[in-house]
Amino acid sequence: MKKFLLFTLLLIIQVIARADESIDSLIISLKKEQQEALNSADLTKFNDIANKLERLSTFGEKEWLINYYLAYNYYRMTSITQDKEESNKFISEAKKYIQKSVELKDDFAEGRALYSSILGFEINLKPQLAMTNGIKSMQEIEKANKLDDNNPRVCLIDGMMTLNKPPMFGGGADNAITKLKKAIELFQNEPEDMGIYPDWGMDEAYIWLGMSYEQKDEKSKALEYYKKAIEVNPDNGWAKALIKNIEE
Repeated sequence: MKKFLLFTLLLIIQVIARADESIDSLIISLKKEQQEALNSADLTKFNDIANKLERLSTFGEKEWLINYYLAYNYYRMTSITQDKEESNKFISEAKKYIQKSVELKDDFAEGRALYSSILGFEINLKPQLAMTNGIKSMQEIEKANKLDDNNPRVCLIDGMMTLNKPPMFGGGADNAITKLKKAIELFQNEPEDMGIYPDWGMDEAYIWLGMSYEQKDEKSKALEYYKKAIEVNPDNGWAKALIKNIEE
């Protein structure tokens, strides 16, 4: 009887381990699909990924991380669509999922940083939320930095927000440049294989650094960093468009 129970227990452990490995492999695959969809600004592909992540979330494993990727997915969809109604729908979905992720794992710095950026994006769509979202967004990026100020995506989002923030609140190109250069240095030291965890952003760090210099009217410097973004990700359509705007 004891041998039977031991065998059953071992079998259950093996089944759980295999299921966990399967979920991990699906997350890694969907991360890759998200990057491909972003490169081509493909809303249809992003929508398909959202459906896959929704199904994956029903397994009940790594729910906090799956919700993070769902939030990230809709966040990207918000930035791609040209339709205002769709933008409002996508940002609401992004906000819903990142709130779930943060509730499930409140010490995940990247979740806090993404939440901060989603709140900031929502202000662009709904200016009446400037006061409440602005305060909450600053609180979330502060929490993210306290949890892990050496995370490259936390530094990237902090730099993005700083560029778009009024100088009287510590914003502006110069302060953004400092943060974005730190983000790039952190990206350069990040392991190539992040497994199931986020690995996006190095090409964007160069883009935002270029945009910071362009805001200072230093176009040659901006062009240099846009081209570096292409070196990191040759398929980045956003960087290509920014280069074309300067060179034409």
